[in-house]
Amino acid sequence: MTYLAYISQLRTQFGDTRRRSHIDWTGDGTTTVFQMPADTFPVFDQTGTYVIKLAGSTQIETTDFTLDKETGTLVFVTAPTNGQAISSDHSAVYLQDATYLQIINDVIKSLGADFFKEFVDTSLTTTASMLSLSLVASQVNCIAVYEYLYKSATTEDWQPVNNFANWRYDKDNNIIYNGNLSDFSVTGQSLKVRGLKTYTLGTITTDTIDVQDRFMTIIEYGFGSRYWRYRYKNVIQLISKLATESTRTPLQEMMMLSDRFDRDYEKEKAKLKPQKPAFRIPVRLEGKNTP
Repeated sequence: MTYLAYISQLRTQFGDTRRRSHIDWTGDGTTTVFQMPADTFPVFDQTGTYVIKLAGSTQIETTDFTLDKETGTLVFVTAPTNGQAISSDHSAVYLQDATYLQIINDVIKSLGADFFKEFVDTSLTTTASMLSLSLVASQVNCIAVYEYLYKSATTEDWQPVNNFANWRYDKDNNIIYNGNLSDFSVTGQSLKVRGLKTYTLGTITTDTIDVQDRFMTIIEYGFGSRYWRYRYKNVIQLISKLATESTRTPLQEMMMLSDRFDRDYEKEKAKLKPQKPAFRIPVRLEGKNTP
């Protein structure tokens, strides 16, 4: 599932669907900055979802105006003339897609090394007299290696390196160290590494979420607690306009929701946290160096 598809689901679930907004201003010949009223921004930031018009003519963003979609501040390059009609037709949301992306990634990062998935990498090859094999480029999120194999030709079966050499994995540097220079005397032999890695974080909304489906409930609960915290500032502004409130204030309601999602997140995480497989301890061969 892409981030964009998941964000669409979350918007529906948490009530952050697009709210149509129309705003009118009138130019005075000098003012270039126009502020959207509260609750009409952030502006939903996707192509074709907002239109700025001046005297009925659609304006071109960056050429005629700039729009800070987070704060709802519209700035014209040239001040509209006195009496000139200005309008904005757009959709308002509580959080931008970019903020959703950030929150989802924050939840994934909070899982740390307790949640992981297996990888099998057969893209690696030997170099003559190599003392180490770096996984920094090929498996940047690696946290453990439990199988290290090789073969001299494509027609051969994979053989464990620990049949003839000692090796160890250095997690801090993401490098496999071999026992000595004579372990591999030929360049170009195929290598196969099996291990565990943490998740890759997406950078744009069209990226695929790198988490197994069975863990998406945890992501949802973690998102919920952070989402309501993001909404605090909006509710504080709302409360300041209320004269009386007979029950709990909206802010208190949101704090309770955030706390509830926090508890659900921790419970679900503890329940679904996978057990790391028993790591195979490499056989230490007599007469071979221990890396």
